[in-house]
Amino acid sequence: MNIDSYTQKSAEAVRDARSLAVENGNQKLEEAHLLSALLTPEDGLIKNLLVSMGVPTDAMMRDVEKTVSAFPKVSGGDVRIYLSNELDAALNEAERRASEMKDEFVSVEHLMLGLLAKPDAGMKELFRRYSVEPATFLAALKKVRGNRTVSSENPEDTYDVLKKYGQNLVALARQQKLDPVIGRDEEIRNVIRILSRKTKNN
Repeated sequence: MNIDSYTQKSAEAVRDARSLAVENGNQKLEEAHLLSALLTPEDGLIKNLLVSMGVPTDAMMRDVEKTVSAFPKVSGGDVRIYLSNELDAALNEAERRASEMKDEFVSVEHLMLGLLAKPDAGMKELFRRYSVEPATFLAALKKVRGNRTVSSENPEDTYDVLKKYGQNLVALARQQKLDPVIGRDEEIRNVIRILSRKTKNN
């Protein structure tokens, strides 16, 4: 595992996974620790992708927490943490996927693809239960990421920018969530006229 080739968010996920293992007194860093770290951020890419796939992420997170709490615990002194063979294989797969996708850095989506490609027994059962498959995950990722490659250490912030920073007024109007505009006929006409121009800047 070459942490220098990881994006800020993916390196953070690995650190958070390690912290979770330490908190729980687990000597071995497992795939469930990493998945928990990937699902924790509310506005995180992995959580949003799974939601777009129709996965109940809160229920999934509870199952991941149960898995983590069932791991063997050690107590007393400094707990030395080491990677499980399965997680090591998943991280190597993540690096391979990044290279295959012509990305310069290993991002959180590569970590998730690594977990999906090389799941341990617990993760395999979890992904089966929630119908999370590599093909559907890649399709959801393509919608958000398009054809862009990961060429910076913070690419996750550039995905789906319109959704993150804008509001879909048409969708809100369809859902009757906009206040009615009363007594603004002249302003509405001006907006329509300005937006309908073909030769001037709008």
